[in-house]
Amino acid sequence: ASGTMADQTKEGTELIHLTYEGNFILECESTVIGCKIANKDDADHQPSSSEDSSAAPEEASSAASSEVKVELQLDRTAMHPQGGGQPTDIGVISSDDAGGVAKIAIERVTIDRETNVVTHAGKMLLGDDETPIAVGSKVHVAVDTENRRLLSECHTAGHVVDSAMSRCGQMLPPTKGYHFMDGPYVEYRGKIPPEEREALLENLKSAFQDLVSEDIDTTIQTLPKDEAEKVCNNIAQNFDFSDYSGDIRVVSVAGFPCPCGGTHCKSTGDLKARGWGIKGPIKSKKGVVRIRYGPDLA
Repeated sequence: ASGTMADQTKEGTELIHLTYEGNFILECESTVIGCKIANKDDADHQPSSSEDSSAAPEEASSAASSEVKVELQLDRTAMHPQGGGQPTDIGVISSDDAGGVAKIAIERVTIDRETNVVTHAGKMLLGDDETPIAVGSKVHVAVDTENRRLLSECHTAGHVVDSAMSRCGQMLPPTKGYHFMDGPYVEYRGKIPPEEREALLENLKSAFQDLVSEDIDTTIQTLPKDEAEKVCNNIAQNFDFSDYSGDIRVVSVAGFPCPCGGTHCKSTGDLKARGWGIKGPIKSKKGVVRIRYGPDLA
């Protein structure tokens, strides 16, 4: 592979979504601080006699070119990197700089936690598939709007589960959130006796829908560690801040604040159209309680 990296990577990538306003920004202009073009093994491969070579030369060349992989690092991005229980954003990064036209379909966004540099990996749709986009080039970042909306709803709904648990008197510390559409859930430390699970499930379902109907605004703020700990543990000692350092992003959904780096809806009312809700059964095993949720359950 060929590639290059600029000194700007020392400062990492600015994550626009971390502020309240930035949480809803789906496009931005950025500067390339690193670019790598993957090895073109597929493009250079010639089919053997045992392989299907029926495709026209132009079609084969086009297919090979469309599979050229690109990894871009930017000084700032509107895309959310996978992590914190939330899937990666997808979208398009395009350039019409002096170096030529390029368009890349971004399939995966990741962050290096040591350097805070974000990598956008995807497929070259348009451009010179031999040459990386030059460091210093200006690019336009566009998040896939519908996908982001769905992922933000899924993450927000997970936090509404937290608030519903609190409203039902279950002050169990949240330990894990899985906010992927193939079966989202939230886990808590503790246990629910078998004889109490059915009644709790019905109460949680009702509490969740009440919180959606109340259309409670989401707040996002970055606070010093001691203040964040005070805000997040004001009802119960739900969060351990011993592993945190520096300022902490605190998201409050349905009145339930917690440390979080994900993207969210403006209010709980945004969960109504897709019918988000809690689904059973409640699982409680080995000191872990799992509450599942999803759309089309209202």
